[in-house]
Amino acid sequence: MASTLNYATEVDLENLLLITVDASFSSQIDTWISAAEEMVDNYLGYTTASGLWQEQITGEFNEARVDGDLNLVIHPRKKPVSSLSSLSIQKGSEITTIGLTNGSGNNRYIIPVQADCIVYPSFELSVSSSVMLNNWADIKFSRFYTKINYIAGYTTIPGPVKLATTYFAADIFMRQANKEGLTYLSQGRIAKRWSETMDGRSNFIRDGERMLNYYKLASGWF
Repeated sequence: MASTLNYATEVDLENLLLITVDASFSSQIDTWISAAEEMVDNYLGYTTASGLWQEQITGEFNEARVDGDLNLVIHPRKKPVSSLSSLSIQKGSEITTIGLTNGSGNNRYIIPVQADCIVYPSFELSVSSSVMLNNWADIKFSRFYTKINYIAGYTTIPGPVKLATTYFAADIFMRQANKEGLTYLSQGRIAKRWSETMDGRSNFIRDGERMLNYYKLASGWF
């Protein structure tokens, strides 16, 4: 068996906690790792079934903007963006299809190295027929929407995301191992105390969230 999205594995959890899980318990571990993956997706803002993995997104509507240099700037919901295969502008009842390649087959749009948005320069604009749109300045100060088909997501899950997922799974595991919520244990001359936090969140959760902050989708909206 494996977890739903395979961000982390049972071996990752064993190596983190320096334990060996009995094979009869593996299915439960996979369930907990799958729950940890869902926690990661929710924290980062990934809402599709593929999570962070790369996929084709079809017919996504976004409210876009024209920047000060008269470039169309689109922030797709999923990142990193790999390619764009369809773009149309909808303003009111009019829909205008935008050409994506020039006569040489080169893309008219740009995906910056951060892969967090799509930029379509004004000088590249190509439309077949439109009442509302001859250049991006025509819609700069109005509300309009883009409808796009694109490919986005990771082909390899980043190391910090994998580790954060393992941390989240470790938190679930340790809470099950310590159902009584013990913070102090002693045996003879040996004593052990676990750190406590005001909000009840473990260091696994705190450290995992710190690793994930760089990958939150909201970071690309500003």
